[in-house]
Amino acid sequence: MKRSELLFNVISIFVDWLMLLLAGLTAFYLRFHLSPLRPVLYQLTWSQYFQVLFEASPLIILILALAGLYNLKGTRRVSAELLKILLAVSSGLLVIIVLFFFNQSVFPSRLIVLMAWGLAIVFISFGRLILRQMQVRMLRRGIGLHRLVVIYPADKPHELMDTIGKRPELGFKIVGSLQADLPIAELLSSLEQLRVQKGIDELLQADPMLDPAASGEILKFCRDFGIKFNFVPNFFETATGNVAVETISGTPVIVLKNTPLEGWGRVIKRLVDITAAAAGLITLSPVYLLVAIAIKLDSRGPVFFHQARAAGLGQFEFYKFRSMHYEMSEGTAAGDKLREQLEKQNARLGPYVKIKNDPRVTRIGRIIRKTKLDELPSLWHILRGQMSLVGPRVHMTKEVDHFRNEYKHLFVIKPGATGLTQIIQASDNPEISWEEEIKLDAFYIENWSLWLDLYIIFKTILILLGKRPKVDY
Repeated sequence: MKRSELLFNVISIFVDWLMLLLAGLTAFYLRFHLSPLRPVLYQLTWSQYFQVLFEASPLIILILALAGLYNLKGTRRVSAELLKILLAVSSGLLVIIVLFFFNQSVFPSRLIVLMAWGLAIVFISFGRLILRQMQVRMLRRGIGLHRLVVIYPADKPHELMDTIGKRPELGFKIVGSLQADLPIAELLSSLEQLRVQKGIDELLQADPMLDPAASGEILKFCRDFGIKFNFVPNFFETATGNVAVETISGTPVIVLKNTPLEGWGRVIKRLVDITAAAAGLITLSPVYLLVAIAIKLDSRGPVFFHQARAAGLGQFEFYKFRSMHYEMSEGTAAGDKLREQLEKQNARLGPYVKIKNDPRVTRIGRIIRKTKLDELPSLWHILRGQMSLVGPRVHMTKEVDHFRNEYKHLFVIKPGATGLTQIIQASDNPEISWEEEIKLDAFYIENWSLWLDLYIIFKTILILLGKRPKVDY
């Protein structure tokens, strides 16, 4: 724990409290002085209201603390923090409503409660964003960085370290890097030398295939010297997060579940999918019409493009808004021949194909691809149950056939319109490798929760509204 992190967390408690008071007082002023809704049945003085607000605000602060917003980690993702603020403030005000809603001498207007709820979320989020910007500036100046040693796999020596080095806002300064295939005695000796000469706050063991005995020695070294140990898990270690203890005829057994999406988890996820897809189809119907008109005016051919995509161990006919010239699109003789030629220029290693500066894409196609409007028909597939709102990326059947038998585990749930892979590729790393995508899909399947889905949805919205890395796909 760095002093700067402790300082910012203490300050954030005070700032959150001030923002709560400001939100409550603003709601009071708007309701009693600017709101057109009249009459107010019961009058309440500023001093009486402020006393209630002052007494209720610590409850919200307590719930913010329980939500993990004061956990001393100074490099939390913005989207995760804002989602926690939304859920914590909503929970706190719900408790207050239950306690005081029927006592109109305390809250003479139901509207003031709703105003305070919305304003509290906005004001606290604003205060947090200001504090985060201040902290990021300090990190970029080298203040508060954690001294990190990376043990990297021999076949990927620079990928992760380059990312950490280019992004000081992650909170790390790499003070040393060691190759994972070094003899364990040499590895430990180098770690000791780095600890003495430069100091080590954290260690990242980034080789998921490192021998368990070597990992154990590294972990022991970290524990002996109070160094925080981080590691990149392999597939089995990812799976062990979903553990239950059961008994068979009195004998305890450990059960590794495939995914939390069993039983009620699957029901909840499906209800969310139906609600979101139905609302989206109704709300966005004018956008569907405008995109369809633009496609027809721009180039010859149908509005929709369809193709077989993998889902589970089967497949379904997947529809998107057409973004390519019809005579060059897949499914036509000329299109299939051109596709074979372009696949030789694949921008990604592995079975997935990404073609940069694709000559088949139309002018409107480039726009709807960049804005993701071409994927709006996915809402129909979600409503029908062929896809989910959040899940692994949906891929062409012929791409998946290359590894379906080897990674059957990745197809136990439906593909998603968005997901961990999609948001990381859109915001942080457009050139994400196939191996990383497989790991992210496995992590999502093994660690699914409703809160993880809400985080991914919230993050997706922020990405679509914000600036994204430029790609030529």
